Amino acid sequence: MKRQFGVIKILAIVLKALGIITAAAAIIGGLVTLVMSFAGGDMWTAFGYDANSGFFVGLIAAFSIIILGALFAVFLYAYGEILMLMLSVENNTFKTVQLLEEVIKDETPE
Repeated sequence: MKRQFGVIKILAIVLKALGIITAAAAIIGGLVTLVMSFAGGDMWTAFGYDANSGFFVGLIAAFSIIILGALFAVFLYAYGEILMLMLSVENNTFKTVQLLEEVIKDETPE
């Protein structure tokens, strides 16, 4: 039998891959921001902060990037898993219908 919902399976795989890529990008972005804040806070003076408050802004930004990026990555990955779950439910329902039709056909007197 021809497999149905090929696009949904591809979309689920893409979403799961994007979730993993987003998690990696969030960790790398958070670490880069953390290193930049430890570098004396000079980068944050371009945004109008002095060196001391720039350090703390860098720490807060680094942890925010990591936490929010991880949260977004989990949502992407979970949505991909939900799509795979729905495909599995559809597949199991189809198999159950086939089995029940076979049982009914075997039990009916001819």
